[in-house]
Amino acid sequence: MKEHVKTAVLILLVSTSLYFSYTLWTSFPQKSFFMTKSTPVSVDISDILRPSSVIIESNGTFVDITSSNDINSVWMNTTKLLKEIKDTALSQLSKNDLNRKGDFVHIYFGKGITDDLLKNALKLSDSPILKIGQDSLIKEMIIKLGAKPQIIFTDYSSYYAIDLKDSSYFLSLINKQFQSSMNYSITTTGDVYGENTFTVKSFPLKRYVNKGFENDTVYRTITKNVFVNISVVREIKENSGSYIYTDGVRGLRLYKNGLIEYFDTTTTSSKLTFGRVESLDKAVEFIKALGIDEKNVYLTSVSGSSGDYSFAFNYDYDYPVYALRNGDIKEPIYVSVSNGTIKSAIVNYMDIYYAGEYNGGFYDIGKLLKDHKVDGVQFVSMVYVFDGNELIPAWHVKTQTDEYFFSALDGKIM
Repeated sequence: MKEHVKTAVLILLVSTSLYFSYTLWTSFPQKSFFMTKSTPVSVDISDILRPSSVIIESNGTFVDITSSNDINSVWMNTTKLLKEIKDTALSQLSKNDLNRKGDFVHIYFGKGITDDLLKNALKLSDSPILKIGQDSLIKEMIIKLGAKPQIIFTDYSSYYAIDLKDSSYFLSLINKQFQSSMNYSITTTGDVYGENTFTVKSFPLKRYVNKGFENDTVYRTITKNVFVNISVVREIKENSGSYIYTDGVRGLRLYKNGLIEYFDTTTTSSKLTFGRVESLDKAVEFIKALGIDEKNVYLTSVSGSSGDYSFAFNYDYDYPVYALRNGDIKEPIYVSVSNGTIKSAIVNYMDIYYAGEYNGGFYDIGKLLKDHKVDGVQFVSMVYVFDGNELIPAWHVKTQTDEYFFSALDGKIM
């Protein structure tokens, strides 16, 4: 009889243990703000929407603004003017309607932002901009100056134009002295984007260093922010020095150089379909959980539909920063969201400081383009590429069909 009682008690204890273990492992994911719980949008999109670069063009001379303060100032004044535009029509142009000679202000948005996010950031209620298609991608805003000034929104296949009644602010940028800029000119025999000879005005080539994760305390902080129930999270130290954290459902890998990899294997709910704005809100909340201030990053790319979206971000430094991963050059922050759940993320955590100037200056861009036989150049800008160890200054060259990254130190393609 005693043996039967012992057996019954043992079975009860084992069953209770299994029940509580199951409850522990299945209850906490639903409490995470990364999961499929509809929450009010808390991120102000205007905080993360700014140009990736601004270039002033005047009859073959170009000024690539490299001061973050100046870029933000141009964007602040541009948004103010956009909000004031009301009593004017939106017209659609063809590429042939663009006269590429004269004075222009080019405002670039990386790989492109969707029109609905621009409208949300500007908080528009009555504007011709609202008539641009909901899923239109805006890669560039071209402010065309002259006798008939216009603001043109384009993804390089469609062009939407609004007449600009007062262009005085943009005209003031033509000869303005900025805090820092890369000035160059293009000499051509024909079309401005045909055979070209570049002349770049000398400027100091700055050296930057990324601190990465300086101590293990950062690991603990990030882990506590990402995992709601830290008691079930296992820590694994790899031979490379990186750490893996997992709760059996999610995985987080932290590298000493600041690289963060995240994945979630849970099945997302099909009952809720998060929109683009809500999904962006989730992505930004996740970035904040990693210890990155959302006011120090800006959106550079948006893709996806029907609840599944991907967002890319860059840092608000004087120069755009890219990351070299598996032979490809990518934005430093990439987040994938499925119906409110962060499914994956690859993030280069950047904590950069200025470390002086390079001796000898930069590799001549004109010689570089000639050596690599690059024609049809649309614009050239200075960026930095993080190869996992150091930040390398690079020439970012965009043509009519391709884009290239060349080391500004030795001219080699990256």
